[in-house]
Amino acid sequence: MILLLNLALVILCPNLNCSATAQPRPSAAFATSLPRAGIKLDTSDNDNSITSNDENDDGRLAKEVDVAIIGAGIGGLCAGAILNTLYDKKVGIFESHNHPGGCAHAFERRADNGITFTFDSGPTIVLGCSKEPFNPLQQVLRAVGVDGDVEWIPYDGWGMVEHPNDQDLEKRWKLTVGPNYFEEGPLRTFASNPTALEEFNALCEVTKPLVVGAATIPAMAMRPGPTSLVPLLRYLPSLLSIISNGVDVSTGPFAPFMNGPIFKVTDKWLRDWLDALAFSLSGLPAERTSAASMAYVLFDMHREGAALDYPKGGLGEVIKALVRGVEQKSRRNVKLGSKVHLRQHVESIEFNAAGNRAIGLNVRKGGGGTVFVKAKEGVICNAPIWSLRKLIKNEGALRQLDGGNVMPAQHTDLREPNQSWLIAKNPNPIGRTSFIRPRPDQSTNTAKSTNNLLAKCDAAEMTGSFLHLHVALDAKDLDLNLLEPHYTVMDRGLEGDSNSIEGVEDGPCGEMNMIAVSNPCVLDRTLAPEGYMVMHAYGAGNEPYDIWKASTDNTAASKVSASKTLNSGVRYQSPTYDALKDARASPLWRAIESIIPDARNRTVLALVGSPLTHERYLRRPYGTYGAAFEDCLKDGSTSIPNLILAGDGVFPGIGIPAVALSGASAANGMVGVVNQWLCMDELKSRGVIE
Repeated sequence: MILLLNLALVILCPNLNCSATAQPRPSAAFATSLPRAGIKLDTSDNDNSITSNDENDDGRLAKEVDVAIIGAGIGGLCAGAILNTLYDKKVGIFESHNHPGGCAHAFERRADNGITFTFDSGPTIVLGCSKEPFNPLQQVLRAVGVDGDVEWIPYDGWGMVEHPNDQDLEKRWKLTVGPNYFEEGPLRTFASNPTALEEFNALCEVTKPLVVGAATIPAMAMRPGPTSLVPLLRYLPSLLSIISNGVDVSTGPFAPFMNGPIFKVTDKWLRDWLDALAFSLSGLPAERTSAASMAYVLFDMHREGAALDYPKGGLGEVIKALVRGVEQKSRRNVKLGSKVHLRQHVESIEFNAAGNRAIGLNVRKGGGGTVFVKAKEGVICNAPIWSLRKLIKNEGALRQLDGGNVMPAQHTDLREPNQSWLIAKNPNPIGRTSFIRPRPDQSTNTAKSTNNLLAKCDAAEMTGSFLHLHVALDAKDLDLNLLEPHYTVMDRGLEGDSNSIEGVEDGPCGEMNMIAVSNPCVLDRTLAPEGYMVMHAYGAGNEPYDIWKASTDNTAASKVSASKTLNSGVRYQSPTYDALKDARASPLWRAIESIIPDARNRTVLALVGSPLTHERYLRRPYGTYGAAFEDCLKDGSTSIPNLILAGDGVFPGIGIPAVALSGASAANGMVGVVNQWLCMDELKSRGVIE
């Protein structure tokens, strides 16, 4: 009843076409047809370059755009591509790093032998790009007409290795996607109880209502703010199916499906497996991961025609396609001058005197000096939510976003960060030193119970960080056809060891237990020069930041200024830091050696990236994977109408599909809801959406 009342209020809203700014007449805005899906837009006079500075910028003249976007991660790029291509907005995206893509960027490094290798920096498993139903990232690529620029290579599963190189405990098996492979294979083989198969099928059945919406409601139907439900009226049956268990359950964590009251998973092995799947999605156990995300993964992995996807040429090709979407001609075949600007760090969001309207950005350029970027219609902030307060200097804006308070960033810097991982009080003899703390009681959390946006952002729980090992190997005499494109290596087994830290048991979510190993040359030999291969092993969200903090306090450490390190923060160099990298990378090397036993002898280049690397290059506070799902903002709207948030701190949270959806929602929020509706009509006529 409450939902129907909300729908009625939205429908009756007299300001149905409300948006950040005045919009062109809808009939004129969509007078020109958009290109069909799979057909590239005309970019014949676009050199597709990504520049750091405008050619005519002398450091004094202000740039001017319709919408300014902070951060060239996937969320920001999706927002920019949609605004430029579908809504005819001149967009400027401003990125601190010298690569676009955020945590999903690609980078090159040269080995001592003079050969250059290209690596994916982040995510390595993607679903829903080669076959329908498409995930939000592929939906955006199709909507802006650059999907033909990315060739997806489907594959059928990944290898599992438990207790690598332990002769007594090691297990090797394959997770094959598609119907019945999991049920008749690993589940039947490893389940703790004979009823596990029945339990798994029942879980899939009870979560089906959550899947209907994810599979049928497109990203282009999303928008933040009071008119968010209007585009969803086009998909009312799916919307009603999603909320059949209640709005809170449908938009909440998976706990009611793991622990009751809706369903309870009792089989120990199945619970561990669900936790492992969830941890790869959110950096947290299943009970604290989005119910919708978990339901969709259970559906997508086990449906007819299921496939995993990898982009030919690496994930960097996806980022290049999104950049082209930002910089190409609009649907009216007009070159608007939209651009992705690299090595341009945003110092602050600028507001009018009253602080109730965003008017632009103050940007520090890579070569030094600052420039004001005027944003005529609004600002999208794709920076981590913990960084928002630091970007706001205007007292009026602080009051608007901080519940009437004015608390500059320097005051919040003194607070202890709210991190998922805690360091044990007493050193653990087994080598593990940290654990995911239980979720505190939220009933007294005043930040969550108020409309104080900045307090919510400040207090949001930070999931763990990453440890990476990128290697280039001599592949002589290796038959890549005998290897899997991807492995998940459980260093202490899916169940973890028998030890606990301060009462918290080990398991799939334990410190550096689950290691992802990407082996993409199995699918695409062009990713490395002939005779070589690249691999990427990483612990996703299971490396605590505080372990590394001490290494930067070493008296021998030398801080290298930001101006000498790609304008991306302070770099630390010390013997303590280097030794810690070597020690902490041991599980990553074990994981790679479980696949290629003589990998170290074959290595021509090895790079270890720490939580400090994430913090420095990617501007991730404390190197975090992202916000805990429970603390994600419900949408990207703010009390300042033309300031919209995107990224992994906004629902639905962490992951490529999730941030692509948040970017699409933010872009739609920058135009009126009627314009969005007409855009969806056009996309439907092209067969891009239903």
